[in-house]
Amino acid sequence: MTSVNRFRLTLVGLVSIITAPVWAGEPAYDLDIEPQPLAKALKAFAEQSGLQVVYYSELADGEESPEVSGTMTADQAMTQLLASTDLTFETMGEDTVVVETVAIGVADERGASDSKNSSPAPVLMAQNQTSVPQTPTIQQSPTNSKGDQAPLPLEEIVVIGTNIRGIAPESSPVRIFDRNDILNSGAATAQDFIQTLPSNFGGGSNSNIAVGLPTDFNSSENSGGSGSLGSSVNLRGLGSGSTLVLLNGRRVAPSSGIGDFVDISMIPASAIERVEVLSDGASSIYGADAVAGVVNFVLRDDFNGIEVSLRYGTVTDGNFEEQRYSLTAGEAWEDGNALLIYEYFKQSNLSAGDREFSQDALLPTDLIPSQERHNILISANQELSAGTEIFGDFIYSTREAEQDLFNVFTPEPAPTSPTSESLTLAIGGSWNFASGWYADLSGTFSDVNSEPNSGGAFPSKTEIDSTIWTTDAKISGDIVELPGGDMKLALGGQFRRESFKNVIVESTVIEPGTVREDIDRDVTAFFGEVFVPIVGTQNAVPGIQRLEFSLSGRFEDYDDFGSTADPKIGVLWSPIEPLKFRASYSTSFNPPPLGQAGASDLLAITYPTALFNALLGLTPGDPSIADVTAISVSGTGKGLKPEESRAFAGGFDYMEQWGQHSIDVSATFFDIDFEGRLGSTPIPGNALFLDAPNIAFNSPELFPEGAVVFFPSQSEISQLLDTVDQISPFPGTDPLDAAIITTVNVVQNLGRSIVRGVDFDVTYTYETDAGDVAIGLDGTYLADFQQQAASTSPRVERLNTLFNPVDLKLRGRVGLVRDRTSINFFINYTDSYKVDNTPGTLKIGSWTTADLSLTYNPGGRILDNTVLRVAVSNLFDEAPPAVPSDPGFFVFGYDVTNANPRNRFVAIELAKVF
Repeated sequence: MTSVNRFRLTLVGLVSIITAPVWAGEPAYDLDIEPQPLAKALKAFAEQSGLQVVYYSELADGEESPEVSGTMTADQAMTQLLASTDLTFETMGEDTVVVETVAIGVADERGASDSKNSSPAPVLMAQNQTSVPQTPTIQQSPTNSKGDQAPLPLEEIVVIGTNIRGIAPESSPVRIFDRNDILNSGAATAQDFIQTLPSNFGGGSNSNIAVGLPTDFNSSENSGGSGSLGSSVNLRGLGSGSTLVLLNGRRVAPSSGIGDFVDISMIPASAIERVEVLSDGASSIYGADAVAGVVNFVLRDDFNGIEVSLRYGTVTDGNFEEQRYSLTAGEAWEDGNALLIYEYFKQSNLSAGDREFSQDALLPTDLIPSQERHNILISANQELSAGTEIFGDFIYSTREAEQDLFNVFTPEPAPTSPTSESLTLAIGGSWNFASGWYADLSGTFSDVNSEPNSGGAFPSKTEIDSTIWTTDAKISGDIVELPGGDMKLALGGQFRRESFKNVIVESTVIEPGTVREDIDRDVTAFFGEVFVPIVGTQNAVPGIQRLEFSLSGRFEDYDDFGSTADPKIGVLWSPIEPLKFRASYSTSFNPPPLGQAGASDLLAITYPTALFNALLGLTPGDPSIADVTAISVSGTGKGLKPEESRAFAGGFDYMEQWGQHSIDVSATFFDIDFEGRLGSTPIPGNALFLDAPNIAFNSPELFPEGAVVFFPSQSEISQLLDTVDQISPFPGTDPLDAAIITTVNVVQNLGRSIVRGVDFDVTYTYETDAGDVAIGLDGTYLADFQQQAASTSPRVERLNTLFNPVDLKLRGRVGLVRDRTSINFFINYTDSYKVDNTPGTLKIGSWTTADLSLTYNPGGRILDNTVLRVAVSNLFDEAPPAVPSDPGFFVFGYDVTNANPRNRFVAIELAKVF
């Protein structure tokens, strides 16, 4: 591992980047740099010399530079600038100067100039969890012909979790995964990679979940008959709509039949440069729906040349395969660049008949739907003048999916074949209008159009269109110099128009042409953020090496749900150099998604209790309700209100390097408390909703008043039927004969939801003669996952039950990089749990799988710039733990939220740069 790579991977702090054109030999420069703080002097040197200066910002804290004036070479100038410090410098290629401490060592040319994947980067060493992102603060220049580095005007970039340029949100837990992390994980798609994170829950809206979940009614709106079989991010298991997903830092239109999540399966993996994960509340920065956190997919914009990538993968048992082909073409010039990426992705279906654990499914039934996707990305950046830059992005995706389903309650298979099309256009620019001050202005249009449809006995077709128009403007810069460093400020505003339309085109149950939803929403926001460094290098004292505060607030006005003001405060304290303690507190206000605001989808189903008690093995609560007609109402309740929440996150980061060793330890405790969270009424013991009447008959206090009504009058039944939008009686039943009414499946504002736990990550690296070794463990432990339907009903602990998060998920890793080869081995662990919390319930075993990733660059004249990757997931072919089947939700033998039905999967990829 080169010293440059060690510099990039092991230092904790903010890397400031100041850039300019290329060196040509050893020219002399006319310089006039006055005595001033070193950081400002380095910036002046970069501006006057036209060179790129990369340095770790804490190195410059408290340092002063002398006057440097006259005509001299870069070496002469840098020697004078650093004369009074303990710092040194080295050159990287022809255009870059790296400032570092003497202890870091000398940067060699291999790490500096060879950007053609001749030595695969160690994915594991870049997977540290730190409060300061590493990869994005060292922004790579685009490559010139055949992948070599070429100049690009860079700037002090803005990273996830802040609106201020030149700082990182160190008081909040942030993880950065670069392109090598994604490639070497073996993931073929964005959703595959997100599913490897222990902090993400596989429930909610995901393509492997056929028709929803009994614990998450919203997920049913992603099925092939209601949505497009997309995939979401679901941090902490708080729901697909509680994690804000950004694309290049900007909002995109949501998917599903209610528009509650961003479909990350539409993002081409070939175009992803990095993934940024902020795992605490961020509504004060990004808006009301950033409750559980924010995931930002940053797309490539810095490639020069042509890259072709071919990937094929297949299971070793059964018939399931994936193909991914991509073409990347880019061109960089002195003051800008342009990029074109095309990706084609195709996967076949996985039949339930191919897995032993799902043999009780009626065929044809697919555990995984087939998909075919096309993506096009076009981006361009151009510097108009010194400090002024414009950009434009065009992203288009289209996908067709297909899934066979054979429901035991229908006379024939019901195949679904939804289509989805998305378009995102963004333009904008930045202006360095004063020393240290930037202005940013951008506009984004994003549209997702889906056509869910299903066949079989009850064919249907729907048209869904979701659109967002966004305009953002902000300024940021230094406002005053404090003893601990520069105090920084960001101010800005946003206007957003959201539209959502859901129309029934064909149906045997609902009249064609029925408009389920056609609604707009205008959102106006103003925000501010201030960074206050109280103690820094210059005024550090024993026990306080750093003390920093960050304060942010956002005011948002919704034309349909009123206004809200959400603050966030963060603090960072470093008692000694390798150790940092951090904490943050924030609030959020999250209105219902447009598809639920005023939705007309209440469905009343009448069914015989005797039949379903027998089918599901339920024990009647009393003989009087053992064989009666019941009405179960599901859908979206009337008069929904916004969710309100508060979040606390606190933890520490410890990073130290000695000799050839380094260690990085991080941990974060999180506590999220929802008030009025949207969801269905939790059933005590996490029993099925059909069991609610049996439980409520003997223990009515376990449910909110009116959730289950026994022996209603004709007037009560008629009043209920008048309020629903659709009635679907089971053959042989009459709603007017109902002896039970249950509304536990209606989505409404619950009393409270509480989630508490700890994220942790440990990484140890060691440079040996045999290669660079990295060992790590990433995990999430949940202590509580509680829901309360109303203040008068008890809290229900959903943790460690079927279709809910488990208490412990781990991902261990061991990596070795030697010459042209890297090997990464992963162990994934999901803890054991139970079907529900009732006495004597079935236990579901833990699940441990292994993944292996190999990367090799053969080199040579013909194969130069060529990379071969082989990835094996579930190396030892471990079947998921057995769970009871639930034909009503097309769950057959395994938990679709905590396991994967693919078993062993082998993929090979060949990529070449021309």
